Amino acid sequence: MASSNYSSVQKPEIMGVLNVTPDSFSDGGCYLSLESAAEYAQTLVDAGACIIDVGGQSSRPGADPITAEEELSRVLPIIDKLQAQLKSQLRAGAVRVSIDTYCPEVAAAACNAGVHTINDISGFRNPEMLKVAVEADADCVLMHMAGEPRTMQENPFYLDVVQEVGDYLLDGAARLEAAGIPADRIILDPGFGFGKTRDHNCELFLHMDALAKRVHAAGYRLLIGISRKSLIGNLFGIDDPLARDYASAELATALAFSGADIIRTHNPAEAENSFAATLSSKPPSSAYLSLGSNLGSTIANLAAALSALDGLPLTQVKELATPVMSEPAYDSDQQAFANTVCRVETRLSPLALFTYIQAIEVDMGREKTRKNGPRLIDLDLLSFDDRVIDLPSLTVPHPRMTERAFVLEPLQEIAPDFKLPDGSKLIPAKEIYGAIKAHIPLELLQTERAEKDARKRMAAKLQDRLN
Repeated sequence: MASSNYSSVQKPEIMGVLNVTPDSFSDGGCYLSLESAAEYAQTLVDAGACIIDVGGQSSRPGADPITAEEELSRVLPIIDKLQAQLKSQLRAGAVRVSIDTYCPEVAAAACNAGVHTINDISGFRNPEMLKVAVEADADCVLMHMAGEPRTMQENPFYLDVVQEVGDYLLDGAARLEAAGIPADRIILDPGFGFGKTRDHNCELFLHMDALAKRVHAAGYRLLIGISRKSLIGNLFGIDDPLARDYASAELATALAFSGADIIRTHNPAEAENSFAATLSSKPPSSAYLSLGSNLGSTIANLAAALSALDGLPLTQVKELATPVMSEPAYDSDQQAFANTVCRVETRLSPLALFTYIQAIEVDMGREKTRKNGPRLIDLDLLSFDDRVIDLPSLTVPHPRMTERAFVLEPLQEIAPDFKLPDGSKLIPAKEIYGAIKAHIPLELLQTERAEKDARKRMAAKLQDRLN
């Protein structure tokens, strides 16, 4: 994906979320009246949504189910209202209405009222729901979820989350096709946050391009829903779901460039703006990252991380500093570290790049045992153009880079004129940690990286043949 022609990527469709529920995690109770729900639906359409996903039952973790009668009392009035309010756009095919439910009765009534799409978080495992979809000739969104909303976050476990989610989705799609649903009406959703830990979500985020290839090769479309989810809160320390819209849009845009066809969001305007900004003609951004390792084969670990960075969407590693061996900083009860600094050029946002960095650490097997303790790989975002970011879990420029010898020397090697966003030069702090003990030939890291890249290409070709 790093070398792909970003301007050729097709703009994803936007599915706007309309929850007419009292208890949804971010907007419960906001649109209970018919007037407020209809007004918000129009806002979603005006902001760029071409699908309105109406939900009458909360699917947040721990949510208890409600009766079909109660769910119908919530969704049918607004569906009827939308049929009149969006009549011309619905006829022209510019807007479609979706029902977010796993209840066959609700799906059947909604389709009879004019709904075009059934969005079933339970993956059409209920034979009755499958029957409804066939009879209604509806588009089907089949999502992966481990368990049910009430129990899905109770110790979810996977041997390989990307492979297992992909297998589940394709098996479910095959069931739909066998029942008579054409492939072009099948949309698959990996279900971020549904029966998955933070690490599972990170793995899916990092390997979305591979999952998208499997989905598209089978003739289906891919939908992504990460809007306002706890994954965003955990990554950036944003506790209020309503404050997660910007970050949600930035991550969704990255996933669109990894192959997502539909983005489900609470804020279509943010999604539209983020995608447009990525497609703009402005030059790519420059970001500096530090890499460190003191467990296992440290140079091989640095090489693997560099290979992963170079494989990110819209991103390329452009410069690499001579690696150094340094004393452990802050926590001396551990072995020395191998460190380097690289510069990447990217069209990703800083929040998306930071998320990929976290995902690479997870993918490589990093286990965070103690603060500043031993680690297989450690990746830090030092700077991103002249951006200043102050979030609970992400501060840019990195607040401690001026006190780390293993960052300062490699950074100054590849960026001798490096300046902070305010235009000032990088001045070492009074107290310096992680003193440099030795220098490692750059050729050693470059050779290791070339071998990693070659093995990665061979593995990708093999996987393509298997798929």
